[in-house]
Amino acid sequence: MARPGNTYSRVVWILKILLPVIAILMLSSIFILSRGVSTNTAIPFAEKELEERIRDQQVSNPFYTGKNEAGDDVRVAAEVMTRDPALDDIAHLDVVNVKLTTPNDTKIYLSSKAGSFFRNEQKLYLEGDVFVETSDGYTMKATTAWVYDRGVHIVATGPIHGTGPATILKAGHMEIKRQDKGGPMQIYFTQGVDIVYDPKKEE
Repeated sequence: MARPGNTYSRVVWILKILLPVIAILMLSSIFILSRGVSTNTAIPFAEKELEERIRDQQVSNPFYTGKNEAGDDVRVAAEVMTRDPALDDIAHLDVVNVKLTTPNDTKIYLSSKAGSFFRNEQKLYLEGDVFVETSDGYTMKATTAWVYDRGVHIVATGPIHGTGPATILKAGHMEIKRQDKGGPMQIYFTQGVDIVYDPKKEE
């Protein structure tokens, strides 16, 4: 039988991770079906359920939704969230999906096999088959990606391979960000950029 002290400590740990995640990961996410949930939705686990789920210091199917400071709708989901064995402010994620919808209805999707959330630095790290897709026609594969500032700034490292409107592209580095507050999200490629025009993609 679990000792009350151990259960309490585990609940405190998971709340320390989940509550800031909601504030931050008012961030970016993919493929979460709309459930008509308010942006102020609380963590979808009752305390008793949390106790059961974190006996092994992990939570299954966590998801978060909210808005960032730019007014973007942010949704994040994972299959499993696990506590870092050494650092309390870090949680590791399996199969991460992120979706960001801007006020002008531009959508940015990210997915990866794994990731880590850094509570103190308020950032999300993605690795393992990182895919980035935008609603204006760009699809890219990267080595890793960082999501900063609740999804306001996204940085991906290469090699990056992808396609865009009538183009095939390669680069070593990519950023998705706004030039100024309230402006549209824009994609910037740097480090060995190679863009090939492909007229077939216009057909």
